[in-house]
Amino acid sequence: MGLDMYLNGEKFFWTNWKEPEKNFTIDGFKVNTQDLRLGYWRKHPNLHGYIVETFANGEDECQRIELSAENIKKIIAAVKENKLPHTEGFFFGSSEGIEAQETIDIFTKALEWESTKEKNVSRRVYYQASW
Repeated sequence: MGLDMYLNGEKFFWTNWKEPEKNFTIDGFKVNTQDLRLGYWRKHPNLHGYIVETFANGEDECQRIELSAENIKKIIAAVKENKLPHTEGFFFGSSEGIEAQETIDIFTKALEWESTKEKNVSRRVYYQASW
């Protein structure tokens, strides 16, 4: 038990009606979406608290929280400026303070991934925690 935190990317594949043979398939079936793990943290409650308070109106129900490119930039800035709020919770553990560079790297790569253009594909980034 504890706070597990995931940063995921979702690729949505638009249907190519003109050339259906070019649609992305797996095992002969059309793929609508593909989920990618962009980042993972184990017990970094300060980051969790910042994301929940800033982008989910304080609602903490282990729900998906979609993060726009602007949101990701705000997170990177908050980490760089050491502005993550002290956050506590049952089984959350504590942020050690050594996660900053790893967190910046993860969100920077997620921002690059999200902005990558690909024909007939849209991308989104979301955060989700579980405990």
